[in-house]
Amino acid sequence: MTKTKMVWFFIEIYKPMNLIKKFAIVSVFLFASSLCYSQGVEEIFCKLVETQTNYTVPYATIQFKSSGKGIVANVDGDFRIPYRYKAIKDTLIISCLGYETKIIEATSLKDKSVNTIYLDPKIEALGQVVVQGKKTSSSDLDAYTLVKKAIASITLNYPTKPYSSVGYYRDYQIVRGDYYNLNEAIIESYDAGFQTDIMMNAYNESAILSYKENKEFSRDSSLLIAYDGDSKYIKNTTLSGQGGNELGILNVHNPIRNFEHLSFSFVYVFKRKFLENHEFETLRKVYLNDDIIYEISFKAKSGLVGSGHKASGKIFIAKDNFAIHKLEYRVLETNNVNPLFEVVIEYKPKGDFMYLNYITFNNRFIVSNKFVFDVQSIDFNVYEQAFYMKFNNKLDTTTVDRKDFRFKYQKRKLLVKKAEIVDQQTVKITIADWSLPETIDETTNMSEFDYRVKNIYDVANRRILKSPKIEAYQFREFFAQEVFENKIKPKNLKFIMKYKPLSEAEVNSLQSNDDYWMNTPLKNTNN
Repeated sequence: MTKTKMVWFFIEIYKPMNLIKKFAIVSVFLFASSLCYSQGVEEIFCKLVETQTNYTVPYATIQFKSSGKGIVANVDGDFRIPYRYKAIKDTLIISCLGYETKIIEATSLKDKSVNTIYLDPKIEALGQVVVQGKKTSSSDLDAYTLVKKAIASITLNYPTKPYSSVGYYRDYQIVRGDYYNLNEAIIESYDAGFQTDIMMNAYNESAILSYKENKEFSRDSSLLIAYDGDSKYIKNTTLSGQGGNELGILNVHNPIRNFEHLSFSFVYVFKRKFLENHEFETLRKVYLNDDIIYEISFKAKSGLVGSGHKASGKIFIAKDNFAIHKLEYRVLETNNVNPLFEVVIEYKPKGDFMYLNYITFNNRFIVSNKFVFDVQSIDFNVYEQAFYMKFNNKLDTTTVDRKDFRFKYQKRKLLVKKAEIVDQQTVKITIADWSLPETIDETTNMSEFDYRVKNIYDVANRRILKSPKIEAYQFREFFAQEVFENKIKPKNLKFIMKYKPLSEAEVNSLQSNDDYWMNTPLKNTNN
């Protein structure tokens, strides 16, 4: 019998901060936004869609012609831009691997509705190319050789001199398609170059330029407890403490930047183990602008992952210089279609080198049944002939129904007349006066009542008293907005301590609040 291999990856163990990525068919959606629908429009909302399929296009780059600055769209193809870019009549240049580049005049975008922008696919299939397979033509290499050359060329294609990158960072959890505990920041990261260890080298530090815990999204402390293998855990997974805080955890999951250092299963040390551990299956040409990029599908060898897991992904390599533009990697349990963890990384060229465009990492975790959704307290108001029932977490108010409350007084049933929401954690249950015995008065003790509640859920999707295990997804993401080549780290910034959470870091004031902005997502992933 084949043993199930344990999967491991780096994840913080002192305080966690991270999908089901469904590129759903686009539908018309409405959402409330104080920014978009305020009297003065401050931001313009857009959504990227593929013309042939009507699927959303994730992680496209949006660059502004006037400044060269830009942002990256979310996994659902959404992005927002400050209204000033329309006011100054700027131009948006939208590019994405496998799609025709699109140029949009900002003045053509609508102010108070979501702008749907269509992108045309640009790909060319080359058929099946297996490991050590034959060349598809005199000018094309087989998949294995392409990957081998790409890894050997990392020190030529990526910076070895100091640089910095300013971008939008966020971490959050997703439960039932809704965001929880969304924290956002604008961060500038200083890097001495790919020849250095991203964590251990003292030069490699990051500074927070702005930070907020977004209170417009739900917050639930039960999702933020530490991983302890019991109350909160990841199935069949070994966790490593390397990586430090939530930003460090994200950074060490980049096997391209850390090509000479240990990374996640089953990449391990990218430079030494990636080729050995994987089979390369299909090869096709995609385009970035007019440049040919090879898209190579791969999977981890079955003897490596065992019977309990599967691992697969895609790597995108430039034809001209073998630069790695993108890497997608996901690990699944064989009996679950949702990834155990997933990493997507993209680099883009600037000058002579490739710089990080974005990285997104998520892992699935379980909060166990120790965290029970239950009644916290109950009181009876004899004058209102009503019970006030308070719960230990915020209610999903759509699930509250009077039929789900049962009361007895000395074994006599009481008829529930109505149930009303008092606040996010409290329900008022009114009893029909004719069903109340005359012996009930202000001296009646609650111990004389029996009650039962069923079918009510809290905002974390926990059913009352059933204490189900909650399956959730932890995300950490960074989207670059501007890269500074050959930039030396200044001495006057307050830098993040690598082993303390971002919430405890000192915030540096932005020189201009207009330079960079938070590309806050919509309220849930189903829009």
